[in-house]
Amino acid sequence: MESPGTVLGMGLLEAHLFGSFHRRTTAGFVVALLVLVASASGTHHVEAAGGLRVSAQGDCLRLRAAPGFAGAVIGCIPDGSNLISAGQDASADGLGWTLVRWEEIVGWVASQYLIAEIATPVPTATPAPSAPAVVATRVSAPVALREPPAGGLTVGLVGLVSPRVVAAGQPFEVASLAVYDAAAGRFVTYIPGSPVNTIEDDPLPAGTAVFIRRRGDLPATLPGPVATPSTATGTPSVLVAPAPGGTAVGVAGTGDLATLIASQPFAAESVSTWDTTSQRWLSHFVGAPDFANTLKNGLLGAESVVFVKRSAAVSTVVAAAPAPKPAAVAPAGPVASSGLNTISYGPAAISFYYCTPGIRNGSAGDGGGFCDYMANGERVHAGAASCAASYMGQRFLIAGDPLNRVYTCKDTGGAVTAGHRDIWFADSDEGGDWWRVVGMTAEIRVIVP
Repeated sequence: MESPGTVLGMGLLEAHLFGSFHRRTTAGFVVALLVLVASASGTHHVEAAGGLRVSAQGDCLRLRAAPGFAGAVIGCIPDGSNLISAGQDASADGLGWTLVRWEEIVGWVASQYLIAEIATPVPTATPAPSAPAVVATRVSAPVALREPPAGGLTVGLVGLVSPRVVAAGQPFEVASLAVYDAAAGRFVTYIPGSPVNTIEDDPLPAGTAVFIRRRGDLPATLPGPVATPSTATGTPSVLVAPAPGGTAVGVAGTGDLATLIASQPFAAESVSTWDTTSQRWLSHFVGAPDFANTLKNGLLGAESVVFVKRSAAVSTVVAAAPAPKPAAVAPAGPVASSGLNTISYGPAAISFYYCTPGIRNGSAGDGGGFCDYMANGERVHAGAASCAASYMGQRFLIAGDPLNRVYTCKDTGGAVTAGHRDIWFADSDEGGDWWRVVGMTAEIRVIVP
């Protein structure tokens, strides 16, 4: 929709976070955990230029390497996506063009399909500091983190140094650095050489968890998690208790999961760590069956950075049982999966798509704006999945699913293969939070009679 009567380019991005493609438009994720596709010279910040939103009447908007129709198309941005203006404009081919950043891609789009987002006024007085939702136990950590494979992520704790220094201190070329901003509820990023960054180049607080992506293409196959020689050594770290439902971050101090969990001054719901070798999240859910946990003793080291989520329960009082709902009303929340007869399908690639964008950046999933009808004729709803056409109607569970939900294959598409499950969510924030727990791949448990 760069000119009247012109259909918006519908090509997928040339690169997708973690290599997952959807049949609609591919936005790339996140979790914020972050691929650099295009960069520009200069390192100045342009947050003051303000935010923008794509208004393309349901289509996607071409992102070009240069202003004008001659500029190479480097992406197609879903309608409703949030962008950051780089503060530069140009005229070409009778149209106005604006330089923007879409997640980690910097390029030019036709200005007439952009709407300025209303910025929240900056308070004149400095508010009193509040306790962060994510806390860590270490005062500082070495700047150089464990080296990931080309295109992969590594995670570590740093502090009292700026993102620029952290990036320069790595023994590999850094594509991007992401830090979770607890106050804003989103990831903020620093990209070396980019004119648009969502984090200032100021010293990071002590014990800040950073996600660093190495430049390059991730190999098609990766080894599995490497076992730690000893799991019982070390002293478990005692993390500062976050708010109920919040997450504490720190080094494990021990490879013994039970000891680590028992040592916390709060009831832990789950423990997760990023495994650099296999490039996936490993998670342990307290009380979950063994097959649902990908993080086990032997896969956690004393120096591993752990993300311990506190249980949201604030009372042990047992409430009276609610009145049963009418049989015709389907439950809106998680579906209990106990007692179901299942067989293991094995690992499958996991992604998500959604209806509306959330309020946080970095959770774009496999495509947005899908709010209508699926391949089976039903309107999209929670628990629906897009699968290979031959699997239509299949019901399954996902190992490590915090929602404990039964999913049904009701949608499909040419880019969804037998080894892929694409899960629908109402918005990208909900899907992104779920996907960061489940991971890029997970075991599929098919429900059988």
